[in-house]
Amino acid sequence: MKKITKYIPTIILTLLCSCSDYLDIVPDNVTTLDIVFNNRNTAERYLANCYHFVPDHGSVKRIPGMGAGHECWFYTTNDSHFDNEVSFYIARGLQNIDAPYANYWDGEGGSNLPMFRAIRECNIFLDYVRDQHKVNDLTDSERKRWIAEVNVLKAYYHFFLFEHYGPIPIVDKALPVSTDPEGVKVTRMPVDQIVDYMVKLIDDSYKDLPPVITMEATEMGRLTQPAALALKAKILLWAASPLFNGNKDYANFRNEKGEPFINQEFSREKWVRTAEACKEAIESAETNGCQLYDCSMDMSYSQDLPEEIFYSMNIRQTVTERFNSELIWSVGKQGTNELQNLSMACIVPSLQQGSGNGQVTGSILQSRAAGVYAPTLETAEQFYSKNGVPIDEDKEWLTSGNYDNRYTTRQVTSADKYNMRTGWTTAVLHFNREPRFYGSLGFDGSTWYGNGRTDVNDLNYVDGKYGRNSGNKWGFNYSITGYFAKKVVYYQNAITQSSQVVYEYPFPIIRLGDLYLMYAESLNEATEGDNNVPEEVYTYLRKVRERSGLKKGVLGQTEDIGDVRVAWEKYSNDPTKPKTKDGMRSIIKQERKIELALEGHQYNDLRRWKDASKELSKSIKGWNVQGEIEEDFYKVTTLFVPRAFTTKDYLWPIKKQDLQVDDKLIQTYGW
Repeated sequence: MKKITKYIPTIILTLLCSCSDYLDIVPDNVTTLDIVFNNRNTAERYLANCYHFVPDHGSVKRIPGMGAGHECWFYTTNDSHFDNEVSFYIARGLQNIDAPYANYWDGEGGSNLPMFRAIRECNIFLDYVRDQHKVNDLTDSERKRWIAEVNVLKAYYHFFLFEHYGPIPIVDKALPVSTDPEGVKVTRMPVDQIVDYMVKLIDDSYKDLPPVITMEATEMGRLTQPAALALKAKILLWAASPLFNGNKDYANFRNEKGEPFINQEFSREKWVRTAEACKEAIESAETNGCQLYDCSMDMSYSQDLPEEIFYSMNIRQTVTERFNSELIWSVGKQGTNELQNLSMACIVPSLQQGSGNGQVTGSILQSRAAGVYAPTLETAEQFYSKNGVPIDEDKEWLTSGNYDNRYTTRQVTSADKYNMRTGWTTAVLHFNREPRFYGSLGFDGSTWYGNGRTDVNDLNYVDGKYGRNSGNKWGFNYSITGYFAKKVVYYQNAITQSSQVVYEYPFPIIRLGDLYLMYAESLNEATEGDNNVPEEVYTYLRKVRERSGLKKGVLGQTEDIGDVRVAWEKYSNDPTKPKTKDGMRSIIKQERKIELALEGHQYNDLRRWKDASKELSKSIKGWNVQGEIEEDFYKVTTLFVPRAFTTKDYLWPIKKQDLQVDDKLIQTYGW
């Protein structure tokens, strides 16, 4: 099997190639650390060590955002071919206090990365590099940059814990090895205090970071000013959101003094502060060359693509094109080899099981095109119609009966040949949708641009029914919903009869489209009154929507639907929705679900919005993938009925044993 990693070498990758061994051989004593920080080369290895703990954000198993929600589902938790006993166990309501899943507090439960150890490594690094008598061959500018990088990393590691646990301890200093047991005990701090601490780390450091990486061959992936400022904006977004801003559900979650961990008074000023931080981050990013990506920037033949494929490819390439213009920060390959293997459909005619002799075999299909990371029916329904409004609001869908009959079938004509295979019979739900729908999802009868075929008149396609090439043909490694996560699969991968090539890419931790939507959300929430939506809210939504093909003059559209006011007035049965704060809140939430689909955001967004109690208590549904013919396949099937998502599920529990070791710790509310 041939695997290619088409990826710019970085200092982080280079230095981390033996990082796990390095971490194992550095004992916690001053003598050895004095040697490590005696010269630039070994100190630089320790800098790489500090980056080493950044989680693989593209891991469907270890990152809760990728697998703990209802955006995608899996056919099993564990069999001899596939397992996900981490995030998927959380999705199934199995989180617990004895052995918590995705336990980043301790680095257990499948997380493999103890965040407090990451913070400790950062503190050790800072203690030594701040000392002007250490690392004597380090220049002053380099010393400042390294210190700034690790300060921002320390803020990031605190934030990663904060996202999951809420109130956490602040670990600002590395404790000496001689510290007694009582001295190493920590306490959880109030949310507002943690947020101020993380923000201060960034504010005190970001100006010493480079505005842009100029030495691309050796430094891509390292922190920049735009990345630090975007992280700050994300931290403040969480602090302003309903989960942590006046959340009365946690009124009894208090410290040993009886003080609430989460401020019980709502503060609009937190949204104002977030909007200012988002604007600062956007200006920094754009000033330094960051812009919304479109595939004409990298695909030399994109000018020849029909509009249907061009705009659907925009969203795929935004995620999978390495270090493209939209990426603000990512580190390493972020688990994208496995992610693509788990998302890829066995598409035809490129993938047909042969008899060996260099051809694709069953084992290759199982490992390289498993298709188990399966978007749910709810995910498919959340995308807009071709008119840029929700399908349950689109007057054309409602008056024609298409919405009520969306689970029935119809035959594909040549008018839809670039999105679906002509002559195929598929669900009404799959017709007349926006380009991001076709760029993000594969489904029975859909085309699949790339994977060895870029002739728009001879495209690969999905054959997803039972026993068919893209469907359940072995009883394992298949999509349980009938949908495939096309968005995260790079189009130049080539899983063909004679070659199996997967190009890894840096999965986005923060990208510009996310930042634009953060800004729109915070501006809307910062506004006083319900009828004073700032013009900039519409402006930044327009930027995201138009890049996706929702604009006048594209795909026959005669209205200026990049502007949500125009789209809703013309096509929605709720035409005044964009004119109110509440209406725009709903629109922005759906825009985030669509634009950032399959990127690990929705689960966390639902939590910070306090929408998870409703949304994650719904049944999981898909098509009947055991069906061999259209009449059987296109039946909505309930795959799982979850227990109710309650207040305690919003935040992670601390392992029970940790509470026994440290009696100053207080368990997360409800656990």
